[in-house]
Order: sequence, then structure tokens, then C-alpha cells
Amino acid sequence: MILELTGVWKTFSLGAERVEALRGVDLSLAEGDFITVIGSNGAGKSTLLNIIAGTCRPTKGRVKIAGRDVTRWPAYRRARWIGRVFQDPLRGTAAHMTLAENLAIALHKGRRGLRLALPHARRKSLAEALARLDMGLEGRLGEKVAHLSGGERQAVTVLMATLARPRLLLLDEHTAALDPANADRVLEITERLVQEGKITTLMVTHRMDQALRLGTRIIMMHRGRVMLDLAGEKKRSLGVDDLVGLFRGVGVTDDALLLSGSRSRLGEQGGA
Repeated sequence: MILELTGVWKTFSLGAERVEALRGVDLSLAEGDFITVIGSNGAGKSTLLNIIAGTCRPTKGRVKIAGRDVTRWPAYRRARWIGRVFQDPLRGTAAHMTLAENLAIALHKGRRGLRLALPHARRKSLAEALARLDMGLEGRLGEKVAHLSGGERQAVTVLMATLARPRLLLLDEHTAALDPANADRVLEITERLVQEGKITTLMVTHRMDQALRLGTRIIMMHRGRVMLDLAGEKKRSLGVDDLVGLFRGVGVTDDALLLSGSRSRLGEQGGA
């Protein structure tokens, strides 16, 4: 297994109040799995990714990556195995550095030393990597990332997160801040890079149509628990209305589901 979570709990103390963000989560990802995670507000989706990435430690339970118990490892020790893309396009790149420099850093993520030397052969390989985005960025290696649009920057962030072939890719609502056209483009790029690299992926999204269309499994979370974990034909047979019905069955309201856009987009595309 690439990822194994066993009995993971996370409790936060907010003054006198204790909030259980995760409550006994068990989750396993085999090599090549692409899991989409959907859930209500406060379901624990981002906390789940933070526990896996090592940016916060579980209150109870165990985390294993590629067979190693990393429960007590800080994020920097896991960085070589994990790529992550956040919702904010500004978080994944260094704005003051060039495209080439950002990509060079991504190639050496989690390794000792920082190599920014860019001989001709290295620049050529980086240009070829950028060309895979089909956005015309291969001719802009020397340009500062700050000059890119939000969609371009997020596409570059996805490329950077996958460039060193991580064992695990974490996507935290990474298209939510983009306009619909750029969101679809970045999602297509993500799916292609994941398939080409055969990268095990966990993608959090608030869009039910995305969750149903992409990946090999779908997980539904609510109040810190995994309420549904479906794969194969069971996943393919679900539509958005089916998923809404499952959420309602555990007491989630439409407002909490962040449904805006999901049904209308499906209607425009002719259904699920």
C-alpha cells in the first residue's frame, strides 16, 4: 500500500471547546489509486490531507507511507514522497523566481542541497516538461512566475508537484479558486499528468460532478468520519442526485454541501 491510515483521530482545542476534526479514520490507497474526496463543511477533508502531509500530527492513530510508519515525522521528512497542490494558486510557486528556477526547485524537492544551475540540457528538459501543459509556457522559462495568470500558475504548480514523480499526490480543492474555463483546463492537465506518471492521488473537491467523473474511488466524509467508500461499478453508477441523497441520509443540508454550480454544469453538459 502507498498510504495507510489506521484509527486516525484529530482533536483541536479552541479555548474551552474541543473539536474532533477526524474521528477514527481508516483509509488505504494502493499504488495507482485516484481517490476523490467529497464532504460537507467541517467534514475533516483538509485536516485529513494535513495529517497525511505531516503539517499536523494525529491525536491518535497511525500513518504509513510506502510501508513506513511516518506518524511522528514532520512534513519535510515526507516531502520527497508527497506532492501537494493547494486551492490558492499563489501558494505553490515562488513569485519572485523564474519558471525555470521554480521547476528546478521542484525537481530536487526533499533532497539535500539546492541546485538552481541551469545548463542547456537542463533548460531543454524543463522546456519539454512545460510543453506538456500545452499553454505556450515553454518559451517563457526566464520569465518570473508573478507574470503568469492564475490558471497558468496553477497549471505550473500541478506540473511542479508531479515533476519528481512523488509516491502520493494531494490535491486540496486545487481548481476552486479558478474561473470555470481555467478550472476545467487545470483539471484536464492534472488528470493527464497523473495518468502519465501513474501517481497515486487523493483529491479533495467540493464539486460533486468532478468527484464522480474522476478517479477510481470516491469517498464521502461527514463530521470527521468516512461515511462512504465506493469504487468500480458502484462508483460509476452514481449520479449527482444519488450522491446528494446519500448526504441527506446522514443529515447534511444542501447549504453545507456547497452545491452551487454542480447541477447547472451537469445540465449544460447533458447530465451525469
